[in-house]
Order: sequence, then structure tokens, then C-alpha cells
Amino acid sequence: MKKIEFNQENVSKDEVDKIVRKVRGVVINEKGQCLCSNYAQIYMLIGGKIEEGETEKQTLKRELEEESGILLTEDELNMATPFLRIQSFDKNYFDRAEQRNLTRLTETTFYEVHTKSDINIENMHLTASEKEKEYKCAFMNLSVIPYLVQTNISNNPKKPQFDREILTTLREYANYKSQEREIGEK
Repeated sequence: MKKIEFNQENVSKDEVDKIVRKVRGVVINEKGQCLCSNYAQIYMLIGGKIEEGETEKQTLKRELEEESGILLTEDELNMATPFLRIQSFDKNYFDRAEQRNLTRLTETTFYEVHTKSDINIENMHLTASEKEKEYKCAFMNLSVIPYLVQTNISNNPKKPQFDREILTTLREYANYKSQEREIGEK
């Protein structure tokens, strides 16, 4: 699994006030389209924070159900493969839970997930904030998502970080699939 670190402010691990672990999925349907969400005027991949006692795959399954209504089968979950981990160090990150700025390290593991299921609005469990900020998700062609991200106009202050994350992830996913093909051809 490839590892990438974003640390523009040269934050040392000793300066970190809080570590948050997340998981996100590059969720691909049978048409080869990727599940993408838009929340608070930002495009992102499905996923979220790993809760206490959860494994990465349990979080992935829970978040996918909550945010898209998709229930992964055991086979689909077992076949989910981690391909990237991004560590993002942020000084002066506004933490909603603590209602203050802190230095935060966010470690996100990205999985490739294949599903035969489609979005099921009836099965979604959105938070009040997601409903208020017009959360939506859709399967899209992988080639379209970077364009949508780059042309999206938003005043959300976290847009640069989320844009960097999704664009980096999609680029690394393309590299991952290319390497997989090369290995298969040998």
C-alpha cells in the first residue's frame, strides 16, 4: 500500500493534539463508475471516521450504508483492498467536537471496493448536518470527477484539503490499477 504525507507546515508528531483515523472507498459499480458524494459544497469519496472498536472494513461498510444506502455483501467487503494511506498534518484545524483550533493528524486509508448494488435512498442514514448541507451522492465516470472537483465553486474553507485528497486518491487509484494490469500481463 502506498503512503503519502501532506505536511506543508512541517508539523512534528510531538505537536499533534489529536489523531483522527478515517477510511474512504473508491466504490466501483458494475459499469465501472465511481461513487462520489457532495456535502457542504465539497466533492469527496464515501467514508468517514473510524469509531472506537471498529475495524477499517467495518467502518467502510457502515459509512457506505449510511451515505449511500448500499449494503455490501460479505464477499464484496472481503474483496475490498486498501491501496493508499494519506497522512495530513494540519495546524489550526477547527475541531467541531472540541470547538477550538488544534494541530491535527488525519490518517485516511483508501480502499478499492466493487459492488453490484446501487444507491438506495430509503436505506440511507444521513446526519442532520448532511441533510441541512444538501448531501447527495451518485455513481460517475472516473474521468469526470476531477473536472467536477476542479470547477466546483465553494466558499467552504476545507475545500482545498478535500480537493487535494480526492484528486490525489483518484490519481493514485489510476496508478494502482495500471500496476495491477502490468502484473497481470506478465
